[in-house]
Amino acid sequence: MNSIRKLFIILTLVLVVSCATSLEMPEYKSALDAYGSGKYQTTITFINQAIENNPEESEFYVLRAKANYKIGNKSSAMEDLNHSLNIADNYSAYHLRGKLFLEQSQLENAGMDLRKAYSLNPQSGDILFDLGYLEYLNGDTQQALNYYSSAAKYDSRNAKVYVNIGNLYSMLGNSKTAIDFYSKALVLDTTDGVAFYNRANEKMMMNDIKGAIEDYSFSLMIDSMNTNTLFMLAEANNKIGDINSSLVQYNSIIKIDTSAAKAYYLRGIVEVTKEEFAKACNDFKKAGELGYFDAYEMSKKYCDKKVLQKEKKKKTKK
Repeated sequence: MNSIRKLFIILTLVLVVSCATSLEMPEYKSALDAYGSGKYQTTITFINQAIENNPEESEFYVLRAKANYKIGNKSSAMEDLNHSLNIADNYSAYHLRGKLFLEQSQLENAGMDLRKAYSLNPQSGDILFDLGYLEYLNGDTQQALNYYSSAAKYDSRNAKVYVNIGNLYSMLGNSKTAIDFYSKALVLDTTDGVAFYNRANEKMMMNDIKGAIEDYSFSLMIDSMNTNTLFMLAEANNKIGDINSSLVQYNSIIKIDTSAAKAYYLRGIVEVTKEEFAKACNDFKKAGELGYFDAYEMSKKYCDKKVLQKEKKKKTKK
């Protein structure tokens, strides 16, 4: 019995030393350095050399999978993850494979892998984050909230965790708490245009129009081409009677997307308010041509000769 015990201990030590030796290989270290520097193709070159020297090290396949994932070779990444898990359980392999299943909308497979990864590493904020997203896709808002809240405990500097918690509270109709979490995200990352945009939407819900305008404006500083933000900013400006500013936003939308029928229509509405009926007529016609149904009635009303003549007379008097 003692001899068997000794043999078991010796074999275990050999396996541990072998694994440690593999991870000390210069090719693997070079691959890790390349990956850390964002040189993913170089990572693959080095890790291929490491695999040639030791094809039974599961960590090598995980690193190659990560590099392939980064450059978009997701089928190759999946092959490597499967190979790695055939050699040994590895939480990183389960985690990344779970993410791939998520992207493929294979929620059942994603759930199995992410939960296995969590069982192997229950203090990973990244795994908890992805479990939160999984439950969101499954429609379980409360469970998603639980996972995201746990992720925040282990990864308190991840702004995206707070944005997603804010999104869930928004779905639950709790604008005040949603705003609190978007604000936490923005303390960590002042360049998160989505957080500004979402917080602005919640401020609109709470009738804090000036606060919403400020946040929409910050969001546009980060992404000036986002027409959704421009539409919302124009709506907010309309609410406080600043039609000149909303006109600027509609002009910007049309400059970005000349087929934005709604922008022509809404610009026409502003032009009617300014009694610029000829311009409004042209915009309503354009919106109608682009398929915006509500524009047809407005065209009939404001392209009427009497209305246009009335505008001409006013200009002549001036």
